[in-house]
Amino acid sequence: MRLTDIQTNKQACSLASQPLFPAPGQLLVPLPPPAKQSNVRNRLVEAVSPLLFEWKLRSYDREFGHLLPGCRFTCGQRFSNGWIWQRFKQATGSWDGKRVLLPGSHFNTPEARRWFGRSVQALHLLDIVDWQPSFVAAGSELRNLCRAGLSFHHGTLDKLPLPDASVDIVESRAVLEHVGNLAASMAEMARVLAPGGVMLHSFGPLYFAHGGDHCIAAYGPGHGYDHLLLDDEDYRRNLLDEAAFDRFGKEASDSRYWAVQGIFSYLRPREYLDVFATHFDFMECLAIISPEALDFRQSRPDLWQRLQQSGLDEADLLISGMSVILRKKEINQG
Repeated sequence: MRLTDIQTNKQACSLASQPLFPAPGQLLVPLPPPAKQSNVRNRLVEAVSPLLFEWKLRSYDREFGHLLPGCRFTCGQRFSNGWIWQRFKQATGSWDGKRVLLPGSHFNTPEARRWFGRSVQALHLLDIVDWQPSFVAAGSELRNLCRAGLSFHHGTLDKLPLPDASVDIVESRAVLEHVGNLAASMAEMARVLAPGGVMLHSFGPLYFAHGGDHCIAAYGPGHGYDHLLLDDEDYRRNLLDEAAFDRFGKEASDSRYWAVQGIFSYLRPREYLDVFATHFDFMECLAIISPEALDFRQSRPDLWQRLQQSGLDEADLLISGMSVILRKKEINQG
């Protein structure tokens, strides 16, 4: 098994600054605003789905709540994004005049485009890839699309290029599972958040879950834990098998980037929560159980037992993603 190699990588990542990457050779072109589909059916789904999701949560909480006390639970992604977003809106209140930071984002990401039409004061986009040439080339078009003062920062979460208390809201999607030095990054986000600032982070797949390396499950559901079960040599051989990934398709092949570069946090669910708790209070925590992991546990009890005997518990193996809403802790001046 690769757990020794993974632990070595984890320690190295936790001490190193995040890497920065140059601008891609091709410029981004702004996408048109998303089409609004406001009809009776969509409004009905929007109204009813939170109620159905809340009912589902109670059932899953009873089944899985022991895995990670303090978290809510669901199985699969359906309706989870809408539910956590409603909680986030309630936590942040009015967006008028707020300053927003979106890590891991350029102007075409869905989260950036959602903020373009909102009445915020400033919208800061940050990424380890240098998208600045694309922002310069699309300057006038972006000014027409975005109501807020829009700026891009080529930088990292552990060394945020922003002043103290300069943002009120942080939102990230599919970012934190790739941040090795999460403790330093959380300290930086606490620094740039104004008092009472709120963050929403949705992230996953987590590394120890089914398909946690983003790509090995392309070999089939029965291979979803090969990034843990195989020794490092066999894993790397499968990871770099070009003929196999040509058969799997471009999306599967491209998803290997993270595994080849080793850009992961390698943290377990409880470790994420412990890091968050240093600087933030929890307003909401949603853990997502992987249906594929449940199927694997049932179909391959021998391998499941082997994974557990290696020191991984069911929370590590079953929880594929998390969404957390965090508020910056008040500093006791007394």
